[in-house]
Amino acid sequence: MNGKRFSENKARRNGFYLALAVCLVAVGIAAWSTFDAVQGYIAANGDPGSSTSSGASGSSQENPGSDDPEAPRSPAPKTPAPSTRPYTAVKPSESPSATPKPRPSAPTPAPSADPQDTQTGEETSGEEPQVPVNAPLYEISGEMIYPLSSKEVSKAYSAGAPVYSSTMKDWRVHAGMDLSAESGEQVLACGNGMVKETYTDNMLGNVMVVEHGEYLFYYCGLGENYLCSPGDVVSMGQAIGTVTAVPAESADQAHLHLEVRRDSSYLNPQAVLEGEE
Repeated sequence: MNGKRFSENKARRNGFYLALAVCLVAVGIAAWSTFDAVQGYIAANGDPGSSTSSGASGSSQENPGSDDPEAPRSPAPKTPAPSTRPYTAVKPSESPSATPKPRPSAPTPAPSADPQDTQTGEETSGEEPQVPVNAPLYEISGEMIYPLSSKEVSKAYSAGAPVYSSTMKDWRVHAGMDLSAESGEQVLACGNGMVKETYTDNMLGNVMVVEHGEYLFYYCGLGENYLCSPGDVVSMGQAIGTVTAVPAESADQAHLHLEVRRDSSYLNPQAVLEGEE
């Protein structure tokens, strides 16, 4: 009884080992088949060198005469290459193909200084200075004259101090200089200059503004008929108007009211005329 049981157990163990061996063999065969298939796939598709070689071989097979210089070749379609030269306009009467090709010429020496620049440099180094753009259109007078034949001052410049006004009946600053004159007497330009503007003021009457270099002269109390117009260039001693009246100083005798300004600041007209300012 025991011997029979032992035989059955041994048979079972032998069957188990046999089944295990069969499974291992099957697994090994499957693994080898898979490995072999992967290697074949990589060799066929994954290797760039193989693909390139294959492509090159295919090209050689498709064009068998490419390596044979004597084999007839079919002309390839011509594609115009993009031009790298800059665009230049061609006249209708001219043809680009008729234009002769430029021939190589001897190297041209580098140009020296521009003659125009040289001439400009010579002019700059000369004794005559260049005239500024904003230079006046007249020669500035080295000295000035009084605008009237008489140099009698009836009321002087007050230099900011108030003085009594007989006409206005109050104390106020006298910003100019009054010169005694006859009614209708001609008023002369104190120097070379240019007429800037003419206007009528309620207090100063008819006014003519003349630029004399860096100064602006205000000739006040003139007649309505100006002898010059804005933009006119005047010379020293030229008649520019006549004496009439100054409304704010009508109580005084006939006179010319003269004001001088520089950079919007009032100056002493007498000092400017005599070269002291």
